[in-house]
Amino acid sequence: MSSSQKRVLPILFGTLLLDMVGTGMIFPIIPIIFTDPNSHAFLLHGYSQGMQFFLAGLVTALFGLMQFIAAPLLGELSDVYGRKKLLSLGIGTLAVSQILFGFGIEIASIPLILFSRAIAGLAAANFSIAQATIADVTEPKDRAKNFGLIGAAFGTGFIVGPLLGGWIAGLTGDPAAPFWFAGALGVINLTFVTLMLQETNLNPRASHGFTVFKGIRNIQAAIRDVDARPVYLTTFLYMSGFTFMTSFMGVFLVGKFGFDETAVGTFFAAVGAWVIFTQLFLLRILASKYSERQIVRYTMLIMGAAMIAYPLLPSVPWLYIVMPFIAVSQGLTMANLTSLVSKSVSAERQGAALGINGSLMAFSQGAIPLVAGIGTGVIGISMPLIIGGIIVWIAWSVLFIFMRRRA
Repeated sequence: MSSSQKRVLPILFGTLLLDMVGTGMIFPIIPIIFTDPNSHAFLLHGYSQGMQFFLAGLVTALFGLMQFIAAPLLGELSDVYGRKKLLSLGIGTLAVSQILFGFGIEIASIPLILFSRAIAGLAAANFSIAQATIADVTEPKDRAKNFGLIGAAFGTGFIVGPLLGGWIAGLTGDPAAPFWFAGALGVINLTFVTLMLQETNLNPRASHGFTVFKGIRNIQAAIRDVDARPVYLTTFLYMSGFTFMTSFMGVFLVGKFGFDETAVGTFFAAVGAWVIFTQLFLLRILASKYSERQIVRYTMLIMGAAMIAYPLLPSVPWLYIVMPFIAVSQGLTMANLTSLVSKSVSAERQGAALGINGSLMAFSQGAIPLVAGIGTGVIGISMPLIIGGIIVWIAWSVLFIFMRRRA
């Protein structure tokens, strides 16, 4: 890389960090306003518990479903029109969605809350542009560790975002307050990208037709792609299992251990601390010694076991003891699966391939919360964790048993 290209990585990290801080503020708020009738911030008085869980799943699902639509479009559009323009558009739109979410809470408007999350999902799909930007300036052998920058930004966002969201809501007594702050962060982030980030797509492709059904076509393309299909399927199943846990972890903490918004935010912050340690330090050490497949062979097994163990834990201290096994495994698994996808296609298809991968992940993040919401209402709050762990193990089986390849 040239010196100018090297500067892209820390700038992109800062951009994603601000993005994720704002996005992460929602995690301690959703279980309080949708599933905790004892909270003064609860919005669903008069709704059955099953409907409360369903709406909590729906508000999360909309975010993922919109990403499913937008991620492949943004990935390919950035191949044609450049990374910077599309990234800036997404950041600005995300800032607006945060402000709308805050208004929705203030006026107790469930439709406005749902609408704002749909818009946020469209905007947050710019992670596929970030992945393509990293691929633009990184040699194939270094992609796993540099994709780890995205994970590190997510991890840091999970430290600062939920912590700020929980504490701001707790100190002000207003669950909408974190989203005013998130909107301001979005404006700062947009200014930062406009002034600091250089364009990395120096050989744009010719324009061609785009369609909102690209996400569905991407699933078909993933099935047809013999070389990348095992990794695509593994990523989809892994994210499905992981999303079972993340979409209802806050509800689980509130329902079983009586957490408030501040405690939920602190918990997610601790998870983020472990993820950033993994992405910035542990991943780089392991990537220099082991291949991607060698790493995920173990991390996916550990992840599934830790998820299934969570409902069996007797007290809060045990939550924090088991937490590193989940956070470290997640940090290592996602970076290496993304690198495997990137290595499965040619250089000129990086944006499209990573868009396909993002589409699969977004589909799981959109569909699974709905399933988890319905299942939680029928079976109980432990269901998402147990089912999620089993699906992670199935993902491992796909990559290492049913679709054997040399590691």
